[in-house]
Amino acid sequence: MTITKTKSHVKIARSEWEKLKKNPSTSEIIELLEDMSDLEKAKKISGKSVTIESYLKKRGL
Repeated sequence: MTITKTKSHVKIARSEWEKLKKNPSTSEIIELLEDMSDLEKAKKISGKSVTIESYLKKRGL
């Protein structure tokens, strides 16, 4: 597994990411990381404050 760390990001190859998603012991944490990333993107795009509760409600979670 190759992980590259920059000042503000950690990069994992897509193939490795998919393997981690399929692994039962890491799948839940991967889903959480993806949701956190999506929330940050939603905050930047909308230009307004988005709470985690409203975001999860919109996603149906």
